[in-house]
Order: sequence, then structure tokens, then C-alpha cells
Amino acid sequence: MRKDHLMLITDAGVTLHAGWDYGAPYSFDPLNGVSVDLKLAQGVNQTGSTVEQQSVAGVYRELIIDFWSSHGEADSILWLNALPYFTRGTLYFGDKWFCRFVLSKTPYTKQIEPFPQLDIMLYCEKPFWYGLTAQSYTLGGFTPGFKFPVNYHTHRYSAKNEATFVNVQNPGSLSVPFTATLRCTAPVKNPRVIDVLRGDFIGLVGFDLEPGDTVEFYRTTTDRLAVKRTRAGEESNLFAYLDEDSTLTELPAGDNLLKAEADSGADALQATISFYPMYTGIIPEVMTDAT
Repeated sequence: MRKDHLMLITDAGVTLHAGWDYGAPYSFDPLNGVSVDLKLAQGVNQTGSTVEQQSVAGVYRELIIDFWSSHGEADSILWLNALPYFTRGTLYFGDKWFCRFVLSKTPYTKQIEPFPQLDIMLYCEKPFWYGLTAQSYTLGGFTPGFKFPVNYHTHRYSAKNEATFVNVQNPGSLSVPFTATLRCTAPVKNPRVIDVLRGDFIGLVGFDLEPGDTVEFYRTTTDRLAVKRTRAGEESNLFAYLDEDSTLTELPAGDNLLKAEADSGADALQATISFYPMYTGIIPEVMTDAT
């Protein structure tokens, strides 16, 4: 049984915990080993076969929890009632990784005595794991520096980012979606973020970014690309302004030389790129015997 902290947060806002510190050790499998589906072809008199297509499906992960504590019965009932059918959420494992899940089978009781044991089946549409530590890079604009410990309201010190591009490094093993947050200190026309080596970009067309506006390109929890503007605390959907030729929707593993550009006002533009690295498999904490 695993002792790592495991936490489920459903999209309905319910938080559930498992692990030795919660009197609920568990088994959870698989943590790695992603299957690649192959479409094969074989011609007449051909020795061997040819791989024509490759694809990766989601993965079913089984969670079995033993509720050992003195309040184990109450805890098991909490889990039973908190995970109805059609539940979606995020699973955090070992306080280091997370993945999205869809409940494929509601919890069922495998045993009552000597302690309750529940079996829960989750389906992960993406069979990979995200690192819990977000990566963040700033393109262009100004980086906050320091201020004197006196009340100079109008004196804020910062450094202008002079680099024409920034190497955004994805330390994971797979391409990942990212969030690009755009701000400016003066009007900017048709802002975009480009990959200077590959030529890919993501940006807006027919749109002016004003000081005080925040524009975000991001993926929703259902993995859909979205664009929104926040102005004076009010959010609006800008997907209609997304340049239909945009191709920079993921960051490949390794180096990505990115730059913030615009048709006009580029010197006033700043973009922040943030993402969670993604891994094909993880190695959890080594188990030790309880003493």
C-alpha cells in the first residue's frame, strides 16, 4: 500500500485525502507504462510489417483505499457520497504530480471488516502526469526591481528586458499546453507570441490591447483553447479575435525561443508564459514497512 499523500479535488469543489497520514493507505495503478496503439500494414511477400499510424489513448487507473483509522467508516462514507457518476476532477499524487480524471466507476465497497475498503476506477483522458511546479518566463516589457523603504508612491524601479527573445525551456518529456498572459504600458495593435526558430505563433488580429488590459491564451479544463480579456475586473471572450493561422498551441520538450511581437506598440508589450511540465511516467516514493 502507498503512503504518499493523494488528494482528489472534484470540479464540484469537494476535496478528498488518502495516505498513511490520513489513516487511509491505498494502492494506485498504473503510474507509468503508456500503451502506444499501432496501425500495421503488410504487403504481399513482405517480411515483417510497416507501422502506418501511431496513437495514444487515455488510461484507466484503479484506486483501492483501506480506511484503517478509528474514523475509517465515516471517511469511507464521505468518499462514497463525494464521488457520484459524471464526476470530473484533478488528482494530486505525492505532492509532486497531478492529472485530470473522469470517474468511470463510482466507489464500491470491497470489504467491511476488519476495516472498510473502497475500489474506485478513474479514467485519465491524457495518460500522462503534469509536474506540480509551474514554470514561468517573461518576454519583453519591464521586470520589477526594488523600491526604497519610504512612501514614494510614484517611484517604482524596474529593469527593461532588452532581449529580443527568451529561451523558454520545457524540462518535461512531452509537448505541453501553456498560458500566455499579455499586458502593456501603451496601446498595442495585434499582439502575438512567436517561436523565432520554428515560425509558429499565437496572436490576435483586429484587436488593440490597451494599458490596464490583460489578455490570456489558455486551455480550459476540457482541453479547449480559449482567449479572454480582463478589463477593470470584467472578463470578456476574445476567441473571435484569435488569428486563425495561429499554430503555437503547445511547447515542445526542450528549448523554445519565444518573442512577444505586435503590428505596432511592441516595445510596450509584455508576455508571461507559464506551464506545467508533462511526463510519461513517474517513480513514487519508495515504500517502507510501518513500525
